[in-house]
Amino acid sequence: MAFTKLKNHISNLATPFAANAINNFMSNGSAQAAGRVAAQLKDKSPFNIDSAPSQKLIENPLKFAAVQYPLDLGSNELGHYIIFESGFIGYSPQQGGMFNSGKKKGKKVTSKVPNKSITNSAIALYMPSSIKASYSQDYGAEESGIAGDIEGALMRGGGDTRGEQLKSFLGAGTSTAIKKGKQLLGEAVQLVGLGDPIKFMMKRAGTAINPRNELFYEGPGMRDFTYTFDFWPRNMKEAEVVRDIVKIFKYNSAPGFKDQAGALFEIPNYFKISYMYKGEVNDKLNLISACYCTGVEVNYTPDGQPSFFPDGQPVHTNLTVSFKEDRVLTKEDMDEGA
Repeated sequence: MAFTKLKNHISNLATPFAANAINNFMSNGSAQAAGRVAAQLKDKSPFNIDSAPSQKLIENPLKFAAVQYPLDLGSNELGHYIIFESGFIGYSPQQGGMFNSGKKKGKKVTSKVPNKSITNSAIALYMPSSIKASYSQDYGAEESGIAGDIEGALMRGGGDTRGEQLKSFLGAGTSTAIKKGKQLLGEAVQLVGLGDPIKFMMKRAGTAINPRNELFYEGPGMRDFTYTFDFWPRNMKEAEVVRDIVKIFKYNSAPGFKDQAGALFEIPNYFKISYMYKGEVNDKLNLISACYCTGVEVNYTPDGQPSFFPDGQPVHTNLTVSFKEDRVLTKEDMDEGA
């Protein structure tokens, strides 16, 4: 039941693809030509159209298929699972509305990608044992220097009159000038190989210059996601599915060549990651916007020795995939379920 909903979801992604192809013909040709394209698109998979825009980016070596593991994914016992969709060529990381929660209107939280996006493959897997989301903010420590000395003196002055504030300001300036002069003298002597006498004497006196370090905000850190899957296919059919899953991750995480000379790369495809429960997005877990797959690690002998099915497929495969989200998150994103 759940995987049927997945297939229906993937089929719906044909709509923006068809609109994108038709608009392309409308801008470069006649309405009659666009009509012929629309008629062809009705009877042909949107993922196998030779004249599709950005064809090299969206083509899939597996000719597009929604792949799942295990084959009974979505049953009552395996109602929780995770979906990886790849493609999304039209996505811009700075656009708004990447997370569409509608919480204030009482609607269900859903993950969202732009209408101009294109999907070339989808993988549904059992929920991994580790699901984490880390939120970091970057700060840098810098010396506030003279400005910090003056601010500190003004705050210590505590006077309300202009005269008292001016007195504190001048006192801070004099103290800072003396401190800076000592520092410059020490550095000058140090340049000739005699060490820093000022720092040495201050240490003997039990004092040290206060650099007045403060943290300055530099921006949000981007989220990383890593998932590990342990595949024990029960038969050769499931082993073939595991091979397809590995191939899809490797294919969409790799670049292509933009030209025949190989001077330019076409960047890898985006991934969209969704936590699912019985065919619906699980709004109790965090949403994830478009990510790049930064690493694919495949271990065909996790038990320390090789073992294969009669057709050569490995009996046990361990797969670790790593992603980095291509978006900085703000309070608005957190409110929408990020």
